[in-house]
Amino acid sequence: MENLRQQMDFSRCGDVENSGLTLTNQRPKGPNRLVRKTSAEIVSEAKSMLAGGGTRLVSARRPITPRDPRRQLYGRVAPPGRPPSAISLKYLQQGSNALPSLEPIQLNAAGGSTSLRSESVEASPSSGGLGCDGSGHGAPTSIGREKLPALVNFSQRLTGSLESISDHEIHENNSLSKGNKPVEPSGTQEPVSSIVKNHPLKRRQVQSFDDNIPTAIATAPERKSTIEEKSKLLRRSNDLLIQSSTDSLLDMLKAYSGIKECDESTVTHISAILHELYVRVKGSKGSWRGAVLGALYGLVEVSSSRVLLLVASIVLAMNVTGSNLTGACKLVFKIARNESNDTLFMDSDVPELLVDGLGRASPIDDPEACIYGYGAVRFLTGSGSAAVSTSETGGLIPHRTLAFRLAKQGLCQLMVLHLKMINDMASTTQLSGSPLHALFQLSGALRTLAGSRTTGSAQMCHVSAFDGDDPDVTQIEQAVPLLVRAAEMCIKEPEVQANIIRTLSVLSERAECCERLAVAASRLGILLGSITQTSQTVEKGLATCNRLGYILGNVMSRWDTARVQFYCCDVSCDALLATLEYYANKSFALKNQMGDSIVEVLTKLIRIVANMCVNADVGYGMSKRSPLGEILLNILLKVKDPMTAELEELLFATLGALHNLSYYYESSETHGTGHVHPGSIGERFRDICGTLCVILNRDHNPARSEVARVLGNMTRNTAIRQTFCEENGMKILKRCLTSKNDELMVTSCGVLINVLGDWSSRVPFREIDGPVLLRRLLQRGVNNRDWIMAGIACQAIWNYLIDTTDISKTLGQPEIDFICAALADGLDDDDLFAGKEPDNFWEDFAPVATDLLERLQICMSNGNSPCESSGEEAF
Repeated sequence: MENLRQQMDFSRCGDVENSGLTLTNQRPKGPNRLVRKTSAEIVSEAKSMLAGGGTRLVSARRPITPRDPRRQLYGRVAPPGRPPSAISLKYLQQGSNALPSLEPIQLNAAGGSTSLRSESVEASPSSGGLGCDGSGHGAPTSIGREKLPALVNFSQRLTGSLESISDHEIHENNSLSKGNKPVEPSGTQEPVSSIVKNHPLKRRQVQSFDDNIPTAIATAPERKSTIEEKSKLLRRSNDLLIQSSTDSLLDMLKAYSGIKECDESTVTHISAILHELYVRVKGSKGSWRGAVLGALYGLVEVSSSRVLLLVASIVLAMNVTGSNLTGACKLVFKIARNESNDTLFMDSDVPELLVDGLGRASPIDDPEACIYGYGAVRFLTGSGSAAVSTSETGGLIPHRTLAFRLAKQGLCQLMVLHLKMINDMASTTQLSGSPLHALFQLSGALRTLAGSRTTGSAQMCHVSAFDGDDPDVTQIEQAVPLLVRAAEMCIKEPEVQANIIRTLSVLSERAECCERLAVAASRLGILLGSITQTSQTVEKGLATCNRLGYILGNVMSRWDTARVQFYCCDVSCDALLATLEYYANKSFALKNQMGDSIVEVLTKLIRIVANMCVNADVGYGMSKRSPLGEILLNILLKVKDPMTAELEELLFATLGALHNLSYYYESSETHGTGHVHPGSIGERFRDICGTLCVILNRDHNPARSEVARVLGNMTRNTAIRQTFCEENGMKILKRCLTSKNDELMVTSCGVLINVLGDWSSRVPFREIDGPVLLRRLLQRGVNNRDWIMAGIACQAIWNYLIDTTDISKTLGQPEIDFICAALADGLDDDDLFAGKEPDNFWEDFAPVATDLLERLQICMSNGNSPCESSGEEAF
């Protein structure tokens, strides 16, 4: 019964009141206490006693797209003319400009301390870069060195890190390097192979990684000393790199041009060079960048992801644009395609640099950079292995996720800006080609970014990846109207439109985004109607309709203004009903390659209707609308015996819609007019009632309680009560009241309250031992302290005794004694609650039980005289 109570509370959701339907006795006190209840009182109290009375919201599972087994630029469905995923070397251009000197660090041997790393770009006679005037002559510069940007956000330093040098070690290395003359750029360069071969760093690398191999397999103490010696040699090698000029660094890189396979020592050597180069060029500008790019050009085919990521970081750090930016984005995309590389991104600046790089790109002018850049963002934000990092104490640190870092860098704001640019272009020109593919990848990246806020279940938000130091992701809701507009403009591009709507489906679970969607509810309805018209086959439109239905269902469950707006737009309502009718007439076995089925789509569409009808005006209006009654009846006939979980979910959704529609339905007899709209709920009420009776009579049907709730609303109508009795309704209710399901017993008793209002139904009820069934239901409720069950049993007994002339004959003296004893036990609050405050359910039960007990006692003492009438018209 706890579940029933939750459902009663749930019925008050959706900004809808239950019209003050509480279980209270409205009859006057005093001498005229024993008066017959009016029909309005009976109906009001019957509705209040129905478990889950009033309208109820209908929930549904979020559509799930199967995850691709590997990371791809496009999944199973891609727009026509998709760009390739392969890296093209033409994007990293070799520069022809000379490279100005980036002098090595100078060591102060006398003082035993070091000067700072080379932190300025000096003038070069042949370069128009930094430090030169327009004529190529050296411009006046200060003697002090300007500080280049430092390398940041390296949470873990790689082997040979430039950040791990102590003053003592550099001073120690100073004595070793006095005899080595720093390499200076000159007009006559030695062969590249000779420079690398004779460079002190290369000699020490060979010594450290080749000559000491026998020592590495020594005993444990010797192995420990060997590791320490290797670390010391590596630090000294890094010191030598710091002293090297930039020309020398680039020459060493060129020596590896075209390399593909390399061992660990080579990777370590190249990485150390790239680390040093990264520190020198980060944030710098000048024509010398072409020379740096030329040196990096030969490394793009290397198999080491570690080296490739360093190459990408250097290119992005130089604030490149155009084709070089596109090449860098493609390189990052290539690395991000492998999930095992996520840890490399965690330990690098590339996520932040990638966002900055996309900020220099335009989806109109640089669409390829956006395609591959947002493709990489989609992989990184959806990363599972790098979802959290571990602190030193072993705890999880959610604010170190890649999604957090990307959002913190301003990714959400950038996406909103790019969406505006695409929409502005599409407003004047048909969107096609690369900008269309950029929109496809952008919407996909936005979806994974929004989805990264949830972990665990795909339907419910449990743990936010951004909890704690929440980055600025508030602007993600600003993307909602832009995405809606983009979906409207891509009506001729179904693949792109479907991808955008998938993103809106995820966003609709966020309250702030759902509020934005509520404003566009009617537009989404019109968009829903266009899907069936533009889809080439039934299967191709399933994915989009499934998610649009889910979006609108979420909106209708939250915002009453959206319900009214959608209903008042005839185009939207007609589109919804046309789409519902279209799929209801298709085979329920149809599915697409993504797993979306006809049954799922119908469930989402019916959920829209059910949640719309929570509003009183909308519910009443929809109950008159054609051909909604015909559609729901046809679906009910197909799913009355559900064999799968999907069919069962569709059955419950259909019953939820019928429950809300029947709650607000007013028959023609109430208005004094016989006009009924063909195909509406009112016109098909009798057929729906007959089908519900068939379901209610199936012992193993899981929806019997829901069916009883719907019948509890429908049997307020005289014609439906007659139809119910014609369908052997009394015998069906007897089976329900003798079941072991408390929820079914309570909801069935709610139907009985309405049926017993007719005099013609009381004789058949007595023939099935109805009084005994009600007495047992009352005793069960009192013994289990289930006051909802006990209260609704009291109400049914009261209605059964209306207008009776002999209570003893109607009930029988033994049953009267049992009922009085059960009522006395249920009203003994001192024994029940031991002086404590009674609960609210008992407070609702007590007035009805008191009235019934007093009526039985007084009528028996007065010789079974009938109840007096208050002068009102008989029921």
